[in-house]
Amino acid sequence: MIAMLETHLHRAATLLLEAAIRITPVDTRDWGQAMLGELIYIEGPWAALVWALGGAGVLAKHALVSLFIPGRSGLAATPNGGLFAKEVSMRKATLITTGGCILAALLLFAAPAFRQAFQLSLAPWHWVFKLSPPDDQSSLRDLARRAEDKRDAEGVAFCAVRIRDDRESARLAEEAVRLDSNFLWVYAVVAVRHPTLAEISQWVPKLEQWDPQNALFPMITAESVDILHVDREDVMSRGHAKDPAWQNAMAAAFQSPKFDDYLDRAEALDRKVVSTYGLNDPDQVLWGLGFWRGLPTYTFEDSHLHAKSLLQSGKDLESKGDKKGAIEEYWSVARYGQMIDSGAHTHDEHWLGTSLQSTAYQQLQAVSDKDGNHPEAAHFAYLVAMFNPRRVQQEWLLRDVGGQDVSRWNALVVTVSGLMMLIFAGWVVVAALILILRRRGTAPNDLRAKRMAAKLSLTGAVGLFLSSAMLYVTYHPYAEIFDRILKGDRSRISDLQFFLGYTHELPFTSAGTAWPNPFHNSLNFVLYFWLAVIVFGLMGLLIVAIRHFRSHPRARVPA
Repeated sequence: MIAMLETHLHRAATLLLEAAIRITPVDTRDWGQAMLGELIYIEGPWAALVWALGGAGVLAKHALVSLFIPGRSGLAATPNGGLFAKEVSMRKATLITTGGCILAALLLFAAPAFRQAFQLSLAPWHWVFKLSPPDDQSSLRDLARRAEDKRDAEGVAFCAVRIRDDRESARLAEEAVRLDSNFLWVYAVVAVRHPTLAEISQWVPKLEQWDPQNALFPMITAESVDILHVDREDVMSRGHAKDPAWQNAMAAAFQSPKFDDYLDRAEALDRKVVSTYGLNDPDQVLWGLGFWRGLPTYTFEDSHLHAKSLLQSGKDLESKGDKKGAIEEYWSVARYGQMIDSGAHTHDEHWLGTSLQSTAYQQLQAVSDKDGNHPEAAHFAYLVAMFNPRRVQQEWLLRDVGGQDVSRWNALVVTVSGLMMLIFAGWVVVAALILILRRRGTAPNDLRAKRMAAKLSLTGAVGLFLSSAMLYVTYHPYAEIFDRILKGDRSRISDLQFFLGYTHELPFTSAGTAWPNPFHNSLNFVLYFWLAVIVFGLMGLLIVAIRHFRSHPRARVPA
């Protein structure tokens, strides 16, 4: 089946170039033949199709130039000028050019990457035209129903960690565990994403029995205590020896020997479910993963509060002469930071681990200096510099900021290209309607309607092809990143996540934002968009009215 598809794609690429060579001027046909000859050396059917589209686009441009400026082609003395000879009508050349561009644009839909790009390009416009809610997850809910009908625990768990509705997410998580107890880890991921669920108090004991000594579970418990104080508007009572339940949970987290956020299991699950259900939408698979928290929301602040109390306890012990006890307190903070950092899958986890280590190493360096142990003090000074939060942040910024700018621009190109495809396709449809009405004899001014239809169809077809090609070329690198991610290579996942985030934003509303926000300035954009539509519509009506009164002057009434 795959071999047959590749054969058809190679054949389509060859036919496309041959058709373009037929309509091109004679003085550029040699170049077209060279492109056709190189086609047999292009590896891969999609690469061959892209090569053919590029060559056909260049040949079509020369054809259009010769169409409107015949003298430049030097074909007057050519006895066999093809479509551009005197005996061949301009109408035929226009039809062939229009048909070729439309065919080339339609052929792109055979590529999975192009279908992904087209679907993403329309995502932000759902907000403008109210086609679906901004947080619509209907396709994910449909997938969840299919997985439940098949009693597929993997599919149910896949949906449970992505559904934004907390009640539905909890229900799916429990259903996945009921179908297969090996998916108990889903409770932890869902609890981190939806910390206000009442089921968390029942899930945590099961998780602690299933995977003992994991620091994630006491972190979840501590966050539940935090939320309880927030609900009571008693924020000042949480943390730092104010609540014994919170203190016990954070002490258990710092004493735990390991940290596992289970995001690696979620990634492995992605690859299985994508393959099983044939998911070909990176938006559905990856959108939102940039906002996944491996840590509960309050853990960063909670960890620093508890670390501060341990460091203060170490200083108190040091002032009392108990240097051994002080060093143990400092090392407990450092070990906790090492544990978080070594098991980190997100920037937040790395940030927490490195910042705690840097703080603890500063205290250990001070103790070594007081003891006169200069080699050990130099070692700790090196560790302080290595794990300095500012240094780590600068590295992230240098790596990600440039990628954000590129992703923002590419997302804008994709969004605009998809919109232009619809506009140019509309022009072609309007041209076809004009021709249909002309054939039925209902269109006024037969010659003018024919010329208008020819201009609309040619411009629309060429615009459709160019916008389609721009959409495909811009998105193709992200399609390759998505394929590599599904194979386990997540080295460039942040680039794709940034891009997906910006494709959810309306054009020109994300400038200056540090991280994509699909609702940033959206209301203002929608207001101005529809205001512009109304203004242009009124201007069009005014122009029509003026032309009508000019072409039908009012008869004078005899005195």
